[in-house]
Amino acid sequence: MKTAIVAGTIVAALSFSLPAVAATTTKYQFKGQNAYASFYQYDECNSTSVYVTAFTSRVKDGPGAPTAQMGADLYYDNYNYCNGTYSSGYGSSPDANFTIDNQLSSASLNGTFVVYDYWSGTSKTASVALTWTGIGSTSNDKYSYTYQTPTYMTRYRSNGSFREAQAAGSVTIDGINLIENLSSYGSLGSSRSGSFERITRR
Repeated sequence: MKTAIVAGTIVAALSFSLPAVAATTTKYQFKGQNAYASFYQYDECNSTSVYVTAFTSRVKDGPGAPTAQMGADLYYDNYNYCNGTYSSGYGSSPDANFTIDNQLSSASLNGTFVVYDYWSGTSKTASVALTWTGIGSTSNDKYSYTYQTPTYMTRYRSNGSFREAQAAGSVTIDGINLIENLSSYGSLGSSRSGSFERITRR
């Protein structure tokens, strides 16, 4: 009888002395595609640059379905060294129509941007109609990282694809196509990434 009482006392003492273990976990997932185009021209009197980016993505950082996101940005600047005139502006369009295929062979962007012109201090409307055609081969890259201690663990992984592209079309402000007769560079890309984090508290 005394043996049973002593054993029970030891078990009870151990249960009170062991710390409670609680773990907090955080997960994040991202999947997206994007297109980029730059148009430029330089000579002895004039410098012009136009940049357009567009993306579509799905993000999941908690319970429930992923959140879809889409957007496009436009920036331009022009400086005439001979007569001293300058203009530059930036605008975005969350409602632009952007499509891109999974093979990164083509993409298109059509939409209206409200652009703020820094030089004149006024807002203008830009009409953008661009297409991308993939050229050359697609390059791929992967990355992963893990770090762990007795009370902490984090893991990250990502993979992406990139392809150069020919960009063409129009970016029109005040009836003028800003990219007409300009040299251009374009690219198409896609990426996936995810992270996991666990914190253990005693």
